[in-house]
Order: sequence, then structure tokens, then C-alpha cells
Amino acid sequence: MLDPQVTAAIFSAGFAVTSAGLLAQTRAKRALATRCTQLEQQREADGTYTAALETEVRHLAEVTLPALVDVLARGHRGVPVPGLRQEQLAGTVVDHAHQAVRRWLQEAVAVTREQIGRAARSSVRDMIDEAQTGLHRCQLRVVEEMERHPDGTAYHQSLMNFDHLVTQSLHTLQRMRILTGSWPGLQRADCTVREVVESARGRISDYLRVSYTYEPRTGETWLEGRVVEPVTVALTELLSNAAAFSDGKVFVEVQAFQTGYCIVVDDGGLNMNAFQREEAARALGRREVLDVTTVKDTGQLGFAVIGRLAGEYGFSADVTSTSPYGGVRAVLRIPLELFGHGPTDEEMRAERDAAVSLAQQTSFPGAPPAAAGAAEVPLGVPAGTGGLPQRRRRSPIVAPPVPDGAPAPADDPDAFSAGLARLGRIIHDTEHDIPEGDRFHD
Repeated sequence: MLDPQVTAAIFSAGFAVTSAGLLAQTRAKRALATRCTQLEQQREADGTYTAALETEVRHLAEVTLPALVDVLARGHRGVPVPGLRQEQLAGTVVDHAHQAVRRWLQEAVAVTREQIGRAARSSVRDMIDEAQTGLHRCQLRVVEEMERHPDGTAYHQSLMNFDHLVTQSLHTLQRMRILTGSWPGLQRADCTVREVVESARGRISDYLRVSYTYEPRTGETWLEGRVVEPVTVALTELLSNAAAFSDGKVFVEVQAFQTGYCIVVDDGGLNMNAFQREEAARALGRREVLDVTTVKDTGQLGFAVIGRLAGEYGFSADVTSTSPYGGVRAVLRIPLELFGHGPTDEEMRAERDAAVSLAQQTSFPGAPPAAAGAAEVPLGVPAGTGGLPQRRRRSPIVAPPVPDGAPAPADDPDAFSAGLARLGRIIHDTEHDIPEGDRFHD
């Protein structure tokens, strides 16, 4: 029989072991329960994160990228491009990945657009070169035919009308050349501001509505030949715009200021609202070449042409003022450094002598004798021009005196036709019609 003390010790040891086991089991169950709770919370968090990722990816595909395409590819200004929809993802790998996708999309659109634009501009310039050369040769034939017939005849007037249409077509080609990154395609000698205004006037359809206030102090100022054609093209665009949005006269005046000259164009037609002025200022300040992938209306590229020329040659234009006649006042500012000195006295004397000599050689029976300095300078063909002539400057034409009792020019059809013929010769003789395709290449 066991000793009671031994029995008690055994029972005590067994109880201690059992208690320790139960305690360890309880602790294990509690740890397991805690772990299960943590796993459940992690599963819920993972489910929430997965749902956020799905929402964010759907938001990127359905909202962010379409808005980005509208802005980058379609050119819709003002379309907001949203960022992350789930704020808790900011700064995470997902945020960085989405930003990378946006950058790559932007670069892909820019590269594609540039490649398409470069190829399109090159093709357009090639086609314009050929068309411009053909029109110049056509114009040369017309001018040669006009020189063989007296002024004021119906045939001579029809040739002038045809020549005016060719001149307008050439201007259309010029504006496309400029917008595609090329130069106007003509190189001209130094010209007076008067000649520039008359040349620009002769390139629009409603040239009879343009009233130029001539002053010798400003009109006989010589503009450097390098910028004569760009300024003429820019002024043509302003005159065309003024004539298109008004019915009455378009007034042109040249004003001198401390650092240059302003050619002011006033019309009495429709004025521009604040939005249109903002758009016009943006177009006039744009210096880059035409983006053929975003052109919406080719009929509203005049301001873009002026902006491109202004940035390239150093003058400026502004259309934000109101004309005293109620329409738009357009101002073409030309700094002093773009003005030249004109021909020397020896050059002008030689040109007048050549003009008188040609007039004596080509005079026809019954024609009045040509006044000194009023005949045309012979059309020379310089070397390397592909056979196309280079027109030289000529002296201003002096109108013959009107005898007493003769009808006013406006009442005499023959005198009116002769006046139009003289205007046409002034316009043509101030230009060096040498197509770019036969002289230089970009």
C-alpha cells in the first residue's frame, strides 16, 4: 500500500502536468483564433485592394485614356484629364505605372503626329513647287501678251483680269508654303512701302474697295528686299480679312513711330468678340509650322500665316483694336532694322534710260509718246533661273494730264481701263517673279 504522502505527490504532479497542458492548449487556441482573425482581416484587405485595382484600371481605360486622347490626338482644348480615382493608391506602384502609361501615350501621339506632319509637309511643298513654277510661267506669258497690245482695249483688260486670277492663285500657294515651313518662294529687291501696299492690294479679289492714303514721307520709304515679300503676304492676309468681313471701303494708312512704321488697316464691318480676339492673338503669336493632323478649317489660316512670317522675319501684327469705323483695326508693325536704302542714283538713272530705250523700240502706231521714266524696264533673264525672267524695279508711272473739258476718269471707260492697266503694271513691276523651284530648294 502506497504511502499517503507519495500518493499526494503523484496526484500533485499529475495535476500540475494536466494544468500545464490545459494552459498550453488554451494559449494555442487563442493564438490560432488570433491568427485566423488576422488572416480574415488580410483577406478582406486584399479583397478591398483588388477591388480598388479593378476600379482604377477600369477608370484608366474608360475615363483617363479617352480624355488624354481627346487632348493629345483630337486637339480638344479644355478637356480635363483626371488622375487616380482611388486616393489610397497615390504614390504606389500602380500610380507610377499609370503615369508611365500616360507618358508613353503622349510620346507615341507626338512621334506619330510629327512623322505624319513631316511627310505631309514635304509632299505639299513638292506639289506647290511645281504648281507655283507653272503659274509663274503662265503669268509671264500673260504679261508678255499685255505688252504687245495698247492699254485700255478690251483684250488688254481681259488679260489683266486673267492675270489677277493667277496672282490670287499664287498667293494661295504661298500661304500653304509658309504654313508648311518653307519661305514665300519669291526673292524681291528693295521696294518702297507704297509698292508693298499696292502689291498686297492687287492680290485680293476686292482690290477696288481698298483705299490707300498715300503720303510721300512714309510711302517712299524703302523696305529691305529680304522682307518685302513676307510683309506683302502678311498685309495681303489683313486686307483680305478686312474685305471679307466688311462691305464698304477698307482704309490703309502708313504711320511712322519712333522705332519703325505701322501699316494700319481699318474696316467698318463686323467686329470681333473677346473670344475671337483671344483666338486671333493666339494665332498671330504662333510660330511653329502647320500641324496637318489638327487642321479644322483651312479657310481660317490667314492669322497663322502672319504669325509664322512675323516670327521668322521680325515684324509683328495686332488685331485687338477697334476701328474708328466700327470694325477691326489691324496693325502691321515693321521695325526700323527691316528698312533699307533703295537703289542708288546711278541704278535708277540706268533703269530709266533702259525704260526709255525699250519704249522707243516697241512703240506702236498711234500710241502717245512715253514719258521719261514711265516705260517698263526690260525683262531680263538672269543666269540660273531656268529661263524665267526677273522683273526689275521701275519708276512710278506719271498719269498724263487731263485736258480741260475732258470727262473725269470715273466717267470715261477708256480712261478707267487704262488706269487699271497702269495699276496692274505697277503691281507686277515691283516683284521679282522667280519661282522658288527654279532658284533655291529648302
